[in-house]
Amino acid sequence: MNFVITASPLVYNVLRMNLVSAGGIVYRKDADSIFVVVCGRNYPTSFNLPKGTPEPQETRGQTALREVEEETGLKVKLGIYIDSINYWVTNHPDYPDQQLYKTVYYYLMEPVGGNFSRHDEEFDTVDWVDIREIPNILSFENEVKIVQKGISLVKG
Repeated sequence: MNFVITASPLVYNVLRMNLVSAGGIVYRKDADSIFVVVCGRNYPTSFNLPKGTPEPQETRGQTALREVEEETGLKVKLGIYIDSINYWVTNHPDYPDQQLYKTVYYYLMEPVGGNFSRHDEEFDTVDWVDIREIPNILSFENEVKIVQKGISLVKG
């Protein structure tokens, strides 16, 4: 007797998880341009916006504030919600061999104190980047687009 094993959509969905994060586009203006905070890792090389996972009972806005403050060392003021981005994660260290669909919710934020020297160890560098350089700096196109959308709201 021969048996054929097939993967049903139900099995596929059980193995796929949805993750949620929240983060911020921290910006400041000067006479010539607008600058955005970018966090970087040396290995593997990656430049990203600050974001992270909610703690129990946290709202998206609270998560965004906490994560941005931890990852950048800045104290920030929560501004308006911009939008979300979505992407697939296949190499998450906590969920090996699983497909993760991640949604990240982004808010505009302005610095009100703190400094980069207080950022946590998740990133190697934190710095201001001129928005004209964002497409050349950020590692992922979806983050470039969310910055552009956020800055268009700032320019209003």
